[in-house]
Amino acid sequence: MGDMIAIDWGGTNFRLQVVNTLGDIVYSLTLPIGVNHSSRAELEQCLMNAIAQLPAQYVNVPIVMSGAVGSNVGLYETPYIECPVNPYQLAEQLINIQVGAVHAYIVPGVKTHVRTGLPDVMRGEETQVLGWMQQASKAELKEALLCLPGTHSKWVLLKRGKIVDFYTAFSGELFGNLCAQSLLVSGTQIHDEAAFVQGIKANTRDAFLLNLIFSARSRVLAGLHEKNVSAAYLSGVLIGAEVKAAMHLYGEGKKIHLIGADHLVDSYATAIQIYQGKSVKYQGALMAAQGAMLLANRFFMNHSLERRA
Repeated sequence: MGDMIAIDWGGTNFRLQVVNTLGDIVYSLTLPIGVNHSSRAELEQCLMNAIAQLPAQYVNVPIVMSGAVGSNVGLYETPYIECPVNPYQLAEQLINIQVGAVHAYIVPGVKTHVRTGLPDVMRGEETQVLGWMQQASKAELKEALLCLPGTHSKWVLLKRGKIVDFYTAFSGELFGNLCAQSLLVSGTQIHDEAAFVQGIKANTRDAFLLNLIFSARSRVLAGLHEKNVSAAYLSGVLIGAEVKAAMHLYGEGKKIHLIGADHLVDSYATAIQIYQGKSVKYQGALMAAQGAMLLANRFFMNHSLERRA
């Protein structure tokens, strides 16, 4: 197959990338239009406008979309596949939709039940996992722990090339909501690495997370940090709590493969190092694009007829 378009469309952003036959990103477009606060009509218009902006040679290439675009608040709700799942199986469940003159395929999600028995779901991260698998060693494919930071961070356990378990951490959205709507953070903020690290280290064995969250305000009142670094401290508290819990759940000796935007994976790498762990970082956009390319290749290789919604 030739060039293709990979769209990672989540709750807050639309990310389009054109991928060539070598798996390289040759064109990209990011828009602050997510599915969380957009109507279906707005989502449809966003997609049509984005495709209309493409250079002429890319207008008719295949489009594979992943993420919340396939959720019950997206363009078309695709099914979830139950764990354990080989990400290649997702190609068998791609759904073709039409929006105006635009034809696109949506990747299904993945679901599981975490160890407490509660259900958990992911959309979009499974495509990044597949992209990561292409460069993984045989030992890593045998067993690996992946972390995909974001609005709803995912911790994914991979065994024998299959996603066997994962859980979602609400840290990103919680951080955003607390900064925007609570008294914990006020005024203009700056990123302060020292305050961020203090937040991570506040997660001691006996720490009470809800109290730690409030300490983003109480520390200011006590003169322990300036008001303009409260967000950095709060970010450290939340990321630290997430990383510490995940390392305890999946085993503290595992190397953690971080996939995502640079600023996020750097923050998570800092927390992992503080908790005596090891990590390696990967570009989330590249993993998503390469995963989408592989799904498209597998789908068009196996199907001569399009599956239509």
